[in-house]
Amino acid sequence: MYNKMKRFFVLIFLFASLVAKAQESNNFVFLFDNSGSMSGYYRESNSAFKLFARALMKNSIKEKDNASVMLFTKSDPKRKIESPKTIFNGGYKDFNAEGVMKNFTLMRGSDGEFGTTDLIEALDKGIETFKGDAGVIWLVTDNINDNSGSGDSSYFNTLSFYQRLRNDNNIRKILLYPIPEKVTEVGYTSLGYVVYAIVYSKENLSQKQLEGYDKLIREAGIKQKAITLKPQDIGTIVLQPRVASGKIAEGKLYFDGKTLRGFGFGEGQKVRETFNDLSLKSNLYPYIIKSANLNVHLEDFKSSDYSVKSLGTQQITPSTVSNVSPEGEVTGFTLIFNLPEITPTFSFNTIFKEDFSIGGNLVLEVSQTDILLDQNYINSFKDLFALQSIPEIFQPSLKDKKIVTTIPLEIKMKYGPWRLFVLIGLITVIVLILVFLVIMVMKKKC
Repeated sequence: MYNKMKRFFVLIFLFASLVAKAQESNNFVFLFDNSGSMSGYYRESNSAFKLFARALMKNSIKEKDNASVMLFTKSDPKRKIESPKTIFNGGYKDFNAEGVMKNFTLMRGSDGEFGTTDLIEALDKGIETFKGDAGVIWLVTDNINDNSGSGDSSYFNTLSFYQRLRNDNNIRKILLYPIPEKVTEVGYTSLGYVVYAIVYSKENLSQKQLEGYDKLIREAGIKQKAITLKPQDIGTIVLQPRVASGKIAEGKLYFDGKTLRGFGFGEGQKVRETFNDLSLKSNLYPYIIKSANLNVHLEDFKSSDYSVKSLGTQQITPSTVSNVSPEGEVTGFTLIFNLPEITPTFSFNTIFKEDFSIGGNLVLEVSQTDILLDQNYINSFKDLFALQSIPEIFQPSLKDKKIVTTIPLEIKMKYGPWRLFVLIGLITVIVLILVFLVIMVMKKKC
C-alpha cells in the first residue's frame, strides 16, 4: 500500500515539475503541524506525509524565490516548547529538500510529551517571516486547533481560526486541499490532513495578480481538488470568449486571446453585430451555481477620432444561468453590439487616414449569484475539518456581489468616401487660387 501511494505522489509531483513555468520572485512560508495528533504521519513508515511535504516544497520553490520552513505546535514556556521551530530559511540555491526532511521530527516538552496546536499563533509568526509585503503560506495540519491542551475545545478554536481567515483583509486568497490518508499508530487512527494555500499581501491585489497566484499555487501539483475559500467574488465565475481560428472576415468580431476585435466596419452605418463564442466557466469548487444574472457594459471608452464619443450599447443573451455544477462550463452565450450611425466630424488631420478605432474595456458581470454547497463532498471530509457543523467561511453569500471579467475591446471603422471628395475639392480650390494668383501676377507684369 505504501509503495503504491509513494508511486502515486511521485508521478503527480514529477508531472507538476515538468509543466510548471518559471515565476517571478516569490516568498513562501511552509508551516507543518508538529503536534501530538500528527505523530502517526511523522513516525509510521507506511505514511506518505513526508513524501508529500518534500514534494510540496520542492515543486513550489523556484529560482529567485525565498522560503522558510517551520514545524509548529503551541508555545508553552512551562514545558519549554517554543513554536514554531524554523528548520530552513533562505533562497532557492540554499534549499535542500533531503536536508530539510531530516529535521522532520516531533517536538517534545520538558515533560517528554508532545505539543498541542495553535493554528493562529503559527499563522501570525509565519507572516512575520515574510521578506517583503506579500507571499504564499502553505499550512499543513490535521485541523485540530486544540490550543487549550485538552483537545475538548478544538471545534471552537478551529472556528476561531476560520474567522481569522475570513476577517483578515490582508489574507487575499485561500485554497484548501483535503488530503485523506488513514494512519493508525498505537490504536489511534488519523483520517487525513488539510493543506491551506494562503496568499497574504498588505497591498490590494488585482484580478490578474490573484489569477497569477492561483496558477502559482496549482502548479505545486496537488492532485486533490481545491476548495475556494477566498475570494469567492473575484475570478471564480468567468465569462470567457473563445479564441478565433481560421480566416478572419471583415465586419465580424473575433477574440485573439487578449482582445475582442473587429475591422472593416464603415462609418455612417447602423451596425448590429453579434459575437457567439462566449462561455461561462465556474471555478467555485465545491459549489453549485443555482442561479445568476449576466450583464455587460463598456468602461473607459476610447476613440482615435476625438469627435466620436460613444460605441452604442451592448447586451448579453441569455442573461441568466442556472444549475451550473462545480467547475462546470456553460456555452451558448451571445454578445450583441448595437453601434449607432457613427459619423466623425470632419477635420484636416484625419483626411489622409483610412480608418479610426473605437473601444474600451468590455465588462462582463455575474450578479445576484445564488450558490449551494455540495454537502456530499463536504460531509465526506467532515472528520478532516474537525467540525461539528459547516462554518460560515464555507457558506458565503454572493447575492450582493458582482463577479467581473474585463476584456479589452477594439473596433476599427473605415472613414467614409466623402472625405476623399472633400480632399479633391480642397485641392481643386487651392489649385484655382494658385492659378488665379499666377494670372494676376502675369497681368501686372504686362
